[in-house]
Amino acid sequence: GTLTSDRSPLPNVEDAGVREMTNLARHSAVYTALLITLSLRTTYSYTSGGTLTSQPADRVKLWASKAADRVKLGTLDVPRIAIGTIKWVPDNGGPSDARLAATFAEAEGCGLNLFDTAERYGASPFAMLQQGARAVGLPTAGQAFGGSGEALLGSLAAGAQPRRLRRGWPASQFTPETPRPVLASKFTPVPWRLTPDAVVEAAKTSASRLGVDSLDLYQVHMPDVVQPFRALGYTLTKDERYWEGLARCYHQGVVRNVGVCNYGPTMLARCHAYLEKRGVPLASNQINYSLLYRKQGAQETVDWCLERGIVPMAYYPLAMGLLTAKWSAENLPEDAGLRKYFLGDASAGIPPAGVEPLLATLRAVAQARHKTPAQVAINWVISKGAVPVVGVTRPEQARDTAAALGWRLSDEEVLLLEASADACAFEFQGSKFKTSDSKFVGYGFEKWRLD
Repeated sequence: GTLTSDRSPLPNVEDAGVREMTNLARHSAVYTALLITLSLRTTYSYTSGGTLTSQPADRVKLWASKAADRVKLGTLDVPRIAIGTIKWVPDNGGPSDARLAATFAEAEGCGLNLFDTAERYGASPFAMLQQGARAVGLPTAGQAFGGSGEALLGSLAAGAQPRRLRRGWPASQFTPETPRPVLASKFTPVPWRLTPDAVVEAAKTSASRLGVDSLDLYQVHMPDVVQPFRALGYTLTKDERYWEGLARCYHQGVVRNVGVCNYGPTMLARCHAYLEKRGVPLASNQINYSLLYRKQGAQETVDWCLERGIVPMAYYPLAMGLLTAKWSAENLPEDAGLRKYFLGDASAGIPPAGVEPLLATLRAVAQARHKTPAQVAINWVISKGAVPVVGVTRPEQARDTAAALGWRLSDEEVLLLEASADACAFEFQGSKFKTSDSKFVGYGFEKWRLD
């Protein structure tokens, strides 16, 4: 495209397609540094026509306060980063148990005391097959959900003691003593969960596994898309029953706050109106949201939430590690499903250069700010007003994640990063069983659209 500014001349780039732009990003660190240097003097926006043009900085809308690293989530006062625990699986006393205990302690010590789990977390592949069998009416032994992730988190939280924050962290960002762990969990809409009271029972079971009398935040994991007989023309949609279940949980004191996940503006409007009639505030909505997943209705959903005082939470803020910049075409990830993002995949609409145009800008911004690319990508989510849910499994990851707090990207840097993400010409689709717009539910994948 053509790069223009009304304040500073920028080099014209003859572009025969995305390939030329990605070649510049891949091979010219000087060019990327030039963009960042000039962005300090003016604000740029990327248009669909391929032009980066300047605009007054006051037109750039960033929701997060530059000074506040905590946010009100319903009745809760929480950090602007949540710890994701989808990979926290008990090891029966093995080495990973000690590592996760140290990770929990490190996160708390850094002021990251909001932990996100779900009844599904920790379920084995066999348990997921059980869920699929039960969904189509076949008899199964035991529970279809593992619940071991909740149990592990509960045991760690039970042993948590107030700790002084680690030296070097800005005292203005956190309270003098680390507050108690804040535990958020989720239930899954499934065919055998038929009534509002079934939601109440699920909440009580989760609270028991977590070792608490009342859940801090209880969320429905997704819209009611688990419909195993859809192909036969039969569906039974139970979304309103689940909203009523959340309302009963709230009024009975089983949960302190309620939220939803993977809801777009249409579902949010319906749910918000229903809960409002029941006198229940909708506290949060957790969706897939990152520099590589802003379209597909994601940005509209974040904006819808913020305009109504609902906290948007963002899972996959690092796009399963793509935005850490630890991988490249020469150093591919072990997950074969992620390699297409570095090598290109025409069938998936991914150009040959893959994610490299965005990684080049992430590295340059990170270098200028003395941060890591991952910290820049996390801070972008915070700067847009969402709470990133960052998966960590090691103490050093918790420490590095906490360093994404205490500062904010400038408006110019935000726009530059978004322009570089657009230059990639694709959106993150996930990998294997973990996809951006669907859930694996035992018998297959069920999809939805945020818009």
